[in-house]
Amino acid sequence: MKILLKSSAFILVVLLLNGYKSDPQKTDLPNMDLHVHLNFEGQSLANAAMVYEKTAALSKERGVIFGIAEEFVNDNIKINDSLVLDRCTLAKKNSLYLALQVSRRDWLNIFSKDVLKKVDYILADAMIFPNKDGRMMRIWVPNAPLGEPQEFMELYVAHNLKVLAEPINIWANPTYLPDVLKTRYDELWTDARMKSLIDAAIKNNVAIEINSTFKIPNAKFIKMAKAAGARFTFGTNTHGPGAGDITWSINMAKECGLTKDDFFTPTRKL
Repeated sequence: MKILLKSSAFILVVLLLNGYKSDPQKTDLPNMDLHVHLNFEGQSLANAAMVYEKTAALSKERGVIFGIAEEFVNDNIKINDSLVLDRCTLAKKNSLYLALQVSRRDWLNIFSKDVLKKVDYILADAMIFPNKDGRMMRIWVPNAPLGEPQEFMELYVAHNLKVLAEPINIWANPTYLPDVLKTRYDELWTDARMKSLIDAAIKNNVAIEINSTFKIPNAKFIKMAKAAGARFTFGTNTHGPGAGDITWSINMAKECGLTKDDFFTPTRKL
């Protein structure tokens, strides 16, 4: 028994050190994680090149195509354009998709139109916006100034509608709620609120992310969106080793009866 316990402990340590590896599920659904973030120091091309190479190796190891979501918020258009073009080169070299994740609502003014056309897709969530007093909220941060839950939801839905009206391709982290409100998900995400956002996504041809990390949206939302004609993507919103673990997303898609025809995929061939 001691030998068995020691062997089991050794196996567990190996898994933790190397990262748990699971074979991608056999499915005709897109085997893609289109919401992957990278960690590297600074914005130097040398650091980025090394991380892109490592990420490409992880993508191949896990058998999941990665879309890298880069975020640049400098006010200088020339600097932002240069960074995007550098990342485009790295993405193509390493057989990765490149996305631009935008969190500022003035993002169209900090990149040139020609450069924006060079990324594979544009991704946005609605997790940063002002509360009723004008205080900026980052709703994933503990103790954000949310205010009364129903008032928060009205502001949140209105902000989501603004984001969904922008020229984006993917709505990331859809229906995310702050930790203090997660247990009230079914109450706060009423049918009317869900329908308003689904209709907006369809109207502007924006795909809805099924997020494995946050396990959102729920099945009711996805089935409602599918019935209305929405498109979807898989994403993890992860930094590092968790990239590509889209098991929950695939299982949820199957549960909701989605097929490959219900999904957005980038047009560029890798």
